Amino acid sequence: MTLRLIKSNPVANRRLMIDWLCKKYGIDEDYTYVASSQVVLFSERKPKSFRDEFPFLSEPDCPAELEALASRKFTKYHAYVNLHKQLRECTSTEQCAKVARELINSYLENRMIWEELNYYQQHHSILGKHPIFTAFHRRRELLTLNVKQLMVRQKRLRNNIWRVQDEMAKRDKPHLELERRARLQAYQSELAEINRLLGDE
Repeated sequence: MTLRLIKSNPVANRRLMIDWLCKKYGIDEDYTYVASSQVVLFSERKPKSFRDEFPFLSEPDCPAELEALASRKFTKYHAYVNLHKQLRECTSTEQCAKVARELINSYLENRMIWEELNYYQQHHSILGKHPIFTAFHRRRELLTLNVKQLMVRQKRLRNNIWRVQDEMAKRDKPHLELERRARLQAYQSELAEINRLLGDE
């Protein structure tokens, strides 16, 4: 019924159409309507700032992992925006596939970060699915190891890094790329920390 009414006179029923679409897709916006020569203009409520949306990031007891994720979120968001622009400028299917893969990976990690922040916001406890939590746990564990143990771990990490880079170079399982990148980054980060502790930088 509503759709028939909108279709019969879209200009006159623009306000009804906007209300119906917002309701259908769960958009809760505060609209101000100004009718002018049969055109309806509306202004949207300004979105909350990131710090306003997640005020716990400014609290002294905020976990360091979440502060790191908040910083990482901005990096991933800007990468996502830039990759969107690059996607429009692709000149070959190979380039398009590469940019699209990076775009999807940035989007997926961005969503993972949102899940972590939203979960903490609601429950005041850590969800812990993002790889950064494993990296932080490993870093704390490193401080308990002696020099010999650190050197054994250093050798194992170098082998792990080589293995993951070899897997990624094959490009045979693109659906695992995000997980492989996360593993590689975790290994490299841990190796850098071991090198720092051993004075090998």
